[in-house]
Amino acid sequence: MATVFAQPHALHNVRNTHQHVQQQAAVQQPQAQQQRKPISKQRFLAEFSQCLFDFVIQLLPTPEELAIKEDVRKLLERLIRTLEPDSRLLSFGSTANGFSLRNSDMDLCCLIDSEERLSASDLVTMLGDLLERETKFHVKPLPFARIPIVKLSLDPSPGLPFGIACDIGFENRLALENTRLLMCYAMIDPARVRTMVLFLKVWCKRRKINSPYKGTLSSYGYVLLVIFFLVHVKNPPVLPNLQQMPPLRPMAKEESHLNGHNVWFFDDINLLRQRWQSTNTESVAELLVDFFRFYSREFPYNVGVISIRAGVLKKDSKGWLMSENGTDYV
Repeated sequence: MATVFAQPHALHNVRNTHQHVQQQAAVQQPQAQQQRKPISKQRFLAEFSQCLFDFVIQLLPTPEELAIKEDVRKLLERLIRTLEPDSRLLSFGSTANGFSLRNSDMDLCCLIDSEERLSASDLVTMLGDLLERETKFHVKPLPFARIPIVKLSLDPSPGLPFGIACDIGFENRLALENTRLLMCYAMIDPARVRTMVLFLKVWCKRRKINSPYKGTLSSYGYVLLVIFFLVHVKNPPVLPNLQQMPPLRPMAKEESHLNGHNVWFFDDINLLRQRWQSTNTESVAELLVDFFRFYSREFPYNVGVISIRAGVLKKDSKGWLMSENGTDYV
């Protein structure tokens, strides 16, 4: 084992250098304090907002990526129609609701507008075989899953440096309505709403708190948190409550309900902009700071549930009961 001994003159030089640095710092510190002016809150929020915009703009899908994904959707739709001629293949989730990040997965839903149709399990099996024969996708059909789907992936290419991951499900019409609702909210105030949502999606992903399988919220859950906050918490509200706005004409229940769920919401955004405008002028930075304050200090987690339609609901109204130890809800 080698041991290095410091020479006395070397230690003396180090000590002198250290003392000199301390003396210089003592002289320079008051000068720096005099020169550094405290930043105003208004300036801080303005600069923070600009940082958020600059950060988010880099996360948006490129036009090339969107074009390739649309070509993929059309190709898959043509192939599915060889099995079910009356079918449509539609995008849902972040792919279509305005909150997509670059290189995000595709979620597709196949609707079959025919009374006579194959079962979802049979269609998954047949579609999996077809895609393996006719495309370069890596195909994983899951016909016996609780919700039968086909999982696809495509290797990276010049236009898609990270490839494509895609799930195809069937007859999930409620998901399509949810996608339309979120897309309308994104369109009302894209500068503030989309910036908040996209920043939070990246933030929670980097902190590994975006997986329902590990007891945290999904990305969809965080989107709902933002919309609830902008509709029900901020006063004046940043967004209107689209689900509580009355329709322009009388509607039969068959038009407003799907599988027993009320799916009505005001979706004419052009008309909405003529009739409603938020008087809330807070910057995206102010809204984000208040968002974290509300959910960290003010929201009643023990008893509350958020609903973007109805506001805060009680957990017992949803049938969520407290367990005997008083900590978990079942």
